[in-house]
Amino acid sequence: MNLSFPSGHVPRYADFELAGLLDETMREGAERCPFSVPADRKAALARRIVDTGVRDLVFGSAPTDPDLMATVLAELERDGAAEGVRLAFILLLNCWEPLFERFTRFPDALKDHVCISYGMVDHRSDERLFERVHERFRGLGFRHFRVSLINNFARGVDETAYAHIVGQIDRSLALGIDTVRINDSLGVCYPETMAVLAANLVHDYPQVHFCVHAHNDKGLGLQNALASIYNGFDLIEGGFSGFGNRSGLPAIEVLLAIFAEKNITIRGIGIDPDAARETGYAAEDTFLVVPNVYRAMTGRIVNWENLGVANIPDYLGSERRARKFLTDVGTHDQTLRAVLRAAGRPAPDESNGLEPLRAALHAELDAAYVAKRRAYETLVDGIEALYGADVMFEDVAIARAKALAG
Repeated sequence: MNLSFPSGHVPRYADFELAGLLDETMREGAERCPFSVPADRKAALARRIVDTGVRDLVFGSAPTDPDLMATVLAELERDGAAEGVRLAFILLLNCWEPLFERFTRFPDALKDHVCISYGMVDHRSDERLFERVHERFRGLGFRHFRVSLINNFARGVDETAYAHIVGQIDRSLALGIDTVRINDSLGVCYPETMAVLAANLVHDYPQVHFCVHAHNDKGLGLQNALASIYNGFDLIEGGFSGFGNRSGLPAIEVLLAIFAEKNITIRGIGIDPDAARETGYAAEDTFLVVPNVYRAMTGRIVNWENLGVANIPDYLGSERRARKFLTDVGTHDQTLRAVLRAAGRPAPDESNGLEPLRAALHAELDAAYVAKRRAYETLVDGIEALYGADVMFEDVAIARAKALAG
C-alpha cells in the first residue's frame, strides 16, 4: 500500500529558510561528460563555484578526486577563501578500499573541510560494512559525514520501500550521521510521490536534515526538488546550468530565481544571479557542452522576444526587459507602422502602403535564413563529430584491456 500524508501535515510554499544548498556541478558534470576533464580545469571550475558563494560542493567520486580536493582546498586556504567551504566525496561502499588508501594521505589540516558521503549504505549490510567503513574514516580524523540513499521509485513508495529507507536512516543515526540525501537515482519519481515521502520522513525524523537528489530523466527534477522542500526537507540540491547525470539536476540559477520570488532563503548564502549565470557558462565550457540557448533563465537568448503585436508578454504588461527581434512572424501591419514611426517616417493607413517595407524586410530575412541554414548544418556536423568520436565506450575499454593482456 502506498504512503499517505501524515495526519495534520500542512505544506509550506513561501517565506521559509533552508538550512543549506548542496552543489553537484563538479561531481555530476564530470560523470556525465564523455571525456576525461583535466584536473586543472576541474580545479578552476571548483574555485569559480566557491567564488559565487556556494559553500558545500559535492566534489567527486573518482579515484583521483581525493588528491584534487586537497589541492583545491590548499589553494583556498592560501588565498583566505576556505572559510565555511566543505567539499563532499561520494564514497560508494562497493569500491571503498582503494579510496580509503587515498584518504589516508589526506592532509590533517584540511580534513575539517571534507564531508564523506556514503552511498550504497545497504551494500553487504549483513556484514555491517557501512558501520565498519565509517569507523575507519573516523579513525583517520574525518568529522563530517552524510549518507546518500539510492532508490528506484518506478513503482512509487509503498510501506515496504519506506521501511527500507527508514532502516538505512536508523543505521545512519546510530553512527551520529544526521544528514540524508534521498536519491531519485533513476529520475522516475513523480512530484506527488516525493511530496508524500518528504512529509513522512520529516514527520518521523524531525531532527534529520534531508534533501532530494532529483535526476531529471522525465523532466521532473525541478518539480521533485520543490515538492521536497514544500513538504519539509530543509536542504536543496542542484547544479549550475542543470548539470547532472543523463538529463541533469535542477538548475541552481532557476532555483535561485524561484526562491527570490517566494522569499525562500538559504542560511548563510547569498548568490548573485549574474555570477550564477556566468558560473553556469563556465561549467558548460569545462565539460564541453554545446550551450542550450533556450535553457530556462540562463539560455543565451531567453530574454529575446519577437517584436510588436506578436509579443504576448508585452500585451500582458510584463515588466521584464527583453531585447526585441523581428522575423516574418512579427511583420503585422501594426508592427510595421510602429517601426516606421520610430524611424521618423510616415506610416500609411492602408495595408498595401506597407508592402515595400514588408517585401524588403522579408527578402533580407529569407537571405539570412539560407545563410544560417548552411552554417547550422556545418555546426551540427561538427557537434556530431565531437560527441561521436574518441568516446571510450565499454567495448573500447574491453578492447584496450585485451590488448594490454596480449
